[in-house]
Amino acid sequence: MQYKIRYKRRFLWKEITVTGHRYEPSTDKMVLYFADGSIKELPQWSKCEVFLGTDWVLAVKKDMESKAGQSIPLAVGGA
Repeated sequence: MQYKIRYKRRFLWKEITVTGHRYEPSTDKMVLYFADGSIKELPQWSKCEVFLGTDWVLAVKKDMESKAGQSIPLAVGGA
């Protein structure tokens, strides 16, 4: 399960394809996990702007379905 994290700090957007991520509030850093087993840490995460697209939503949905053992429908539109 891979998805893209797009983030910017100041002016330039960067895009990274990851297999997972975790925010560590005590150190204000985002830890990114890659398919090859490597890890990257992004310090001062609170100073970044982030964009997670539909690929992230679908990755989370797939993970939830595998844990629940059943299909989970996506809600379309506002409630």
